[in-house]
Amino acid sequence: MKHHAIGIKGFSLIELLVVIGIIAILATIAIPNYVSYIPKYNLGAGARELLSAMQLARMTAIKENSNVVLSFDPAAGSVTIHVDDGEGGGTAEDKVRNGAERLVKFYRMPSGIELLSPSFGQVIQFNNRGIPDVNGDASVRNKLSKTNTVRLLASGHSRIQ
Repeated sequence: MKHHAIGIKGFSLIELLVVIGIIAILATIAIPNYVSYIPKYNLGAGARELLSAMQLARMTAIKENSNVVLSFDPAAGSVTIHVDDGEGGGTAEDKVRNGAERLVKFYRMPSGIELLSPSFGQVIQFNNRGIPDVNGDASVRNKLSKTNTVRLLASGHSRIQ
């Protein structure tokens, strides 16, 4: 009976160390680029949150055939949308959520994003045709002091500038 040498297949320790070294070098190059990308991404996310809040408030006003209010709270970094119809003992069309007026959506800005005071004040009211009572700009700012602005037009349409 002949004995054959059993061939062991695999990687040597040196080959594994070379691969680990290559991965470490690539990670050293990639991680700083990724870290610098995060504030820019969050800034865009904050602007998209504002844009979607304005669009949702407009669409809800049309759908519900009622006034809908979009309230900005820069100190808390949040935006609130509610139907201003006086339901549940509240006062209709007063731009304040009272009684049992329905909360449509509550948005909070992403981490590291500051909501700046809008040029049109703290409150927008959309009528049942989706037309706002004010128009102007709302902006967000990141840690690097870069800003993105969302413009609300008199027609009710909004866009990121």
